[in-house]
Amino acid sequence: MTLASRSRWLLALAMMQTSLVTGGCASNPASIGVLPESYAERLSYTDRLASGFKVSGERRHVLQYYVSDTIHLVRSSSGGQSGVRDGRLVSSSSQAVREIVIDSGTPGVVLASGPRWMAVSFEPGSYLYFISDAPRSVWLGNEYDRERYYLYLPDWNGQGGTVKIGNTSYVAVDSSIRAHLMVDRESFSSLDAEQRRQPGRLLYPNAP
Repeated sequence: MTLASRSRWLLALAMMQTSLVTGGCASNPASIGVLPESYAERLSYTDRLASGFKVSGERRHVLQYYVSDTIHLVRSSSGGQSGVRDGRLVSSSSQAVREIVIDSGTPGVVLASGPRWMAVSFEPGSYLYFISDAPRSVWLGNEYDRERYYLYLPDWNGQGGTVKIGNTSYVAVDSSIRAHLMVDRESFSSLDAEQRRQPGRLLYPNAP
C-alpha cells in the first residue's frame, strides 16, 4: 500500500470511528466494515516482472503493451532526370519524405516472441521488434536497464538507426532510442476492521 493509499485508508477509518462514538455505540461491538483499496501503475516490462505473475512464452500474448517514448521513423527518397528539350539542357529532381510516428503510450499487441525478443504491432499489417539486453548504455547512461525490451536498433549511431517495417527501411530518430515496452499492473487489497469498546467493571456493581 502506498503512502497516499494508506493516508486515505486512515482518514476513512477515523471518520468511521467518530461516527461510532457520536452514535452512542460505545459498549457494543461495531463492525467498521471492509475497506477496499486498489492501486494502478505502468511499469517497464521485464522477464523478471512477468515471471512473478507466471507470464512467459506463449502467455506474453495475453498482455496489453504500451510504448514508453515516442517512436519517430523517417524515410526519404529522391529521383531526377536530365536531357535536351527544345534545344535546351533540362534537368529535374524530386524528393519524397515519409514519416511514421508512434506516440508515447500507444498500445500494442505481441504477434510473435522468443528468448529476449518480441514482435509488437501498433497497427494491423505491421510490427516492430523489441529486444532485451540491448546495447544502449553508451547512449542512455544511468537511464539504461538491460532487462527492458527496447526498440531493435542494431546500427544506432547516436543520431539514428535503421528499422524495417515489412520490406521498407526507415530511420528511427529522436527519442526512439529510449522507446521500450511497458505494461499496467493493478494491485488490490482490503481490510476487514471491527471496533469494540469495553465498558469496564465495578467492584460492587449493586452498591448505592
